[in-house]
Amino acid sequence: MKVAVPVEGENLKIAQRTGRAPYFAIFEYDGNDFKLLSLNENTHAGEHDHEEGHQEEHSKNEVAHHHKHVKASKLEGCDYIIVRGLGPNMKDALEMEGIKIIKVRKDAGENALEILENIKGELK
Repeated sequence: MKVAVPVEGENLKIAQRTGRAPYFAIFEYDGNDFKLLSLNENTHAGEHDHEEGHQEEHSKNEVAHHHKHVKASKLEGCDYIIVRGLGPNMKDALEMEGIKIIKVRKDAGENALEILENIKGELK
């Protein structure tokens, strides 16, 4: 099965906001171990640099916009995405792609591999 984690970079530190994460780390899970397959750039991340910190509500028609970025970031084919924070439109876009969302707290860890090891019992 494939599992995605929004990360800050090659250090695989989990990003706090999924839609703004610079990269998505894609892992293969064989039921025992995780293997990093790729580190895919999040094409959506750079679009909002000028709006840093904005808190305005996005309209529902933006789900299609987020869905386009899900595809461009090569998340299709992933069974799960592990997130710290997730907006409603990104959530809808991921669910449209059939990706199951697992939200983790800080006590699960900071590094994607550490987090995956801590939650692997939830992957079915």
